[in-house]
Amino acid sequence: MKRILVTGGTVFVSKYVAKYFESKNYEVYVLNRGTKKQIENVNLIRADRNNLNDSLAEYSFDAIIDVCGYNQKDIRNLLDAVGEFKDYIFISSSA
Repeated sequence: MKRILVTGGTVFVSKYVAKYFESKNYEVYVLNRGTKKQIENVNLIRADRNNLNDSLAEYSFDAIIDVCGYNQKDIRNLLDAVGEFKDYIFISSSA
């Protein structure tokens, strides 16, 4: 089973990205602050992308789908914090 990380995962584009991959039987993780209702059947990683510390160090992903990045610093914060990943996809509607 492929494992993906979606930043956000609760509203707008990120919610539908997470739902799509969950419906295709991917192991879906969402990274968000946990302040909004989470969608069903995904794994929440509760953290702020600007203060990740070691919250992602233990994980490996087949893909990271970054829907919430605004700038290069946001991208670097995420990629520096994650353990291993194969593909990084930036589709932010915010940038």
